[in-house]
Amino acid sequence: MSSSSPSSADAPLVAGNATTDANAEQCAASQPFIEQEPFDQSAPVADRSSTSHCGDAPASDDTSEGAARTLQRGKGLLKADVVLTCHDGQPVIRKDYTRYADSWLALPARLLVRRERRLLERLHDWPHAPRVVAQLGKLSLLIEYVPGELLSEVDPGTPASFVQLMTALTSLHRASVVHNDVRGSNVILSRGRVVLIDFASALYLPGGRALRFLLKPLRRSDLASGLKLKARLSGEPLTAEENALRQKPRWQRAIQRGWKQQWLPRLKRRFGERRTTMAGDDAAD
Repeated sequence: MSSSSPSSADAPLVAGNATTDANAEQCAASQPFIEQEPFDQSAPVADRSSTSHCGDAPASDDTSEGAARTLQRGKGLLKADVVLTCHDGQPVIRKDYTRYADSWLALPARLLVRRERRLLERLHDWPHAPRVVAQLGKLSLLIEYVPGELLSEVDPGTPASFVQLMTALTSLHRASVVHNDVRGSNVILSRGRVVLIDFASALYLPGGRALRFLLKPLRRSDLASGLKLKARLSGEPLTAEENALRQKPRWQRAIQRGWKQQWLPRLKRRFGERRTTMAGDDAAD
């Protein structure tokens, strides 16, 4: 779920495969996190109260009360450790940035946690995002566990999933929110409903001329990313209009290229140097 924005090689942030679903089964075998009623983008999320408890799982199970299973190690810059665990008897996803607590990256990590929490709280009644469960301190966020299958792994020829994804993105944009990291591994098909995860890169851009200027290309980028899934999910090629939509403006490509090729490598080198220095200081002590 999210979280600093992971690369495509990173594990999914919300359990969406057989292994993690099996581990959560003891904790929430009957948990109706996303109800199965017909899709309605304007409908509020149905009641998700659980009748099962993590403590009911065998003591050897990784999702028993107090235990946890790591889904993703935060190996990159400002990447969270992502853990499937239990909270108040329910399975949850914990996005944990506490490894940055004693570094210069603690402040941006806190901002990431606070921003993602506020965005998900804003989308509380939107049926295509997980709920915030709780914030633990300043560097850890608990998010609703969403069972299901990653859209990148569903069987080809499911055009309804693609249509629902594009409809969900449109409704998200109407709320002045852009996801900024739409890809198959950040979308879960949960009991017939598309759920977007990992809102760490998402932005809320309300009214104002300057913000509206940013909102239009970011919306376009979201839709273009969704269109990448069309051929596999629907079996249909992109139309000429859709192909044009996928072409990013020249200025946007230049900014992204500068970020990936210059600024991001510099930040990673600086972070690596800081960690080496801190490790040396600890060894000296």
